Formats: sequence, structure tokens, C-alpha cells
Amino acid sequence: MEKSEIDRRLQTTKGFYRNYVRKFYEDAHKTKAEGTPVAWVASTFPIEMLLATNVFPVWPENYASICAAKHVSVRLCEIAESKGFSKDLCSYARCVIGSLFEKRANLPEGGLPKPDFLVTSTSACDTHYKWFQVISRHFNVPLFLLDVPYNIKGKSSSHLEKEHIEFYVSGLNQLIDFLEVQTGKKIDKRRLQETIALSDQTSKLWMEILDYRKTIPVPMGARDAFSAVFFMLCIPSTHMAIEFYTKLNSEVRKRVENNFGITEHEKYRLIWDNLPLWYNLEFFEYLKKQGAVVVAETFSHVWMGRLDPVKPMEALAKKYLPNFANCSIDRKIDLIEDLAEKFKVDGIILPTNWGCRMMSVGETIVKEEILKRLGIPSLIIDVDSSDWRSFNETQIKKRVEVFLQMLNRDN
Repeated sequence: MEKSEIDRRLQTTKGFYRNYVRKFYEDAHKTKAEGTPVAWVASTFPIEMLLATNVFPVWPENYASICAAKHVSVRLCEIAESKGFSKDLCSYARCVIGSLFEKRANLPEGGLPKPDFLVTSTSACDTHYKWFQVISRHFNVPLFLLDVPYNIKGKSSSHLEKEHIEFYVSGLNQLIDFLEVQTGKKIDKRRLQETIALSDQTSKLWMEILDYRKTIPVPMGARDAFSAVFFMLCIPSTHMAIEFYTKLNSEVRKRVENNFGITEHEKYRLIWDNLPLWYNLEFFEYLKKQGAVVVAETFSHVWMGRLDPVKPMEALAKKYLPNFANCSIDRKIDLIEDLAEKFKVDGIILPTNWGCRMMSVGETIVKEEILKRLGIPSLIIDVDSSDWRSFNETQIKKRVEVFLQMLNRDN
């Protein structure tokens, strides 16, 4: 008996926002009310350090994606712009800054809880630090900056320079001093090792789930992946993350065993670079109707990596230093080349995200280099992950259809 397309949705990710994301923000507000420290944390920061010290971490970038999905991000960006923040700034930053001047009743999940302090690092983009400075001054709370050496050689976790690891660990020691002052408690080294062990288990499960997507037909698509990666980003060192990924792992594995994919008509296998269109995740359904399935996203692959709990500080250095936000363009090219070969892809979509310039640097170089190395073509599209004012859906879809026709001709 043929399965309908609606039956092909993963059961584990059904109601993901309601069951997990909303609960996360409810817990954040509850934790704040009970007096537990809440920290706002930027991407590429070793969030495990906060989880090990009983600090509740919230990701402003994740909140911005929620606002986009709820179609309130543009209104919040406009509020920030009315306060003098340039429209050319990161749309995540504008969205979150705008939320500071909006009534909580008008914000998804009542907005972000007020931070007791903020933490960020130099391993992403320059916007992070200036953005968090604005927040720090707004709330008059401390801000910690983790200085991270730039991985200019684009080395993987197993080939990092010794000096870089040592420098990163020295920064973590400074972070420990900061956290002990903010929480009034000494860090428990055993708790830190346990936290790293949980993060390692979470990452192992996530890596297995992504690995199943090498199969044809693909058992999990981009829409589910961009939801499920939430745990890797926000709360990797938790039993909730392990329970969710264990369940998802089992469902995806069974699909592989039963040769059951996300669509009956898988024709083109694609890689998606950069962030998705949070306000229009239906775009992936549109691709699927064209016979195109996204089998891998660079965003899903950059946060994982095995961690050694015996050496927790070095483990964190090896996890975060190779993040391609902290590396030369060669790192991204090598990652995409590896994914393209292992996942047997036909083409690559490279969104130039005007809302996140850092993640969009070098897309033309990536396109040319992957074509040269593998003969696999790429499509560059102009989008914004949160601000749809610059998104021309008709134009983008037309370009996608021409690209797919080219793939069909080449095949």
C-alpha cells in the first residue's frame, strides 16, 4: 500500500516546537524566577561550561529564528532600526535588540528572560561582541569575552596546533574565574567531566543520525534537521537531548532498514549551506515537490564532534576551534567536498544570507572550487534568514527550477 506524503513525516519531530522549544523557554523563565543564574550565550561559545555550573543558557540567535518562524522578526527589526540600528546589521541582532523595546505580551514565549550576565567569543563574527555590548549596557550586567585563536589553516579537531589548544584552555580558565564570581560557587571538576560525557553522547547520536542520511532514499530532510539540531546548539549536555536523539536515531534507522524516504520521488540530492529561511521553512517542501531533497546541511555538521571527558578543557578546544566560523574558507570547502562525496549529491545550494554576512563569505569561491574538484554545480541565491523584506520568492523559485533542469540535463 502506498504511503501518502503526510505519512512520511518523522513522528519524533512532530510538534517539536510545542514539545521541546516552548518547554525550554518556559523552563528558562521559571529558572530565572527561582533565582538560578541565566546567561545569554552566543554561538560557537562552549555552552557545556555553563551547563556544568548550573547556569541556564539561552541563545538569542535561536530566539531570533523563533521570531522569524512566528513572522514577527521584521516588526522587531523595524523597532531596532527606529532606535538607530542600521538595516545592514545582522538580522538576528536587530530582531533581538528590537525585542528589548517591545512589550513581553507581544513577544513569542514572553521574550527572553533578563540575563544575569552574557558570554560570547571571538570565534564567530565581530557583530557578536558589539551586539552583546549593547545588551550588556541595556541591562547593566557583566559581559565575558572568550578570546579564541583563529584557525587560519582550517585544521580539523585531530590536527589542531598545540599552541591554539593551550591558548583556548587558558581562556576557559579565565571563564571559570568569571563564572565562580557570578555564581558564587566553585566549579565542580567532576560535574564538568560528567557534562562533557553527556555532550559526547549527544554528539555521537547526532552524528549517527546524520550518517543515516547518506542512504538513498534519504530518511530525514532538512526541515527536520534544522529543528532537531536545536539540542546540539542549546542544551547538548542534558538527558533530554540524549532521550530525544535516541528516539530520533531509532526512527531514522528503521526508515533506512525499510528503504523508506521522505518522498516517493527522490530525483536530486542537494547540500544546503548557511541558515534556512526560518520564516519560510515550507521552501523545503517546495524543493521536495520538484524531486529535490536536501540530504545534508553544513549547519548541521559544524557543531558535532566527539569529546573526551577525561580531558574536558582540551575536549572543548577540539570541538569549537575547528568550527568553520573560526576558520579560513578552505575549511568550508573541504567540509562541503566531503559531504558531497559521501552523500552522493547532485548539486549544492549556497544562500548568500544578507542577515548573516559572516556565513556568506566566499560563496563564489566555494562554487568554483567544488565544481573544479568534483564537477558538481552550485546555485547561489540571495536571501535573508530572518528578514523577508529582501526575499523575492518568485524569483528564487524560478532560479531553482532552472538549476534543477540543468541537473536533469547533466544526469
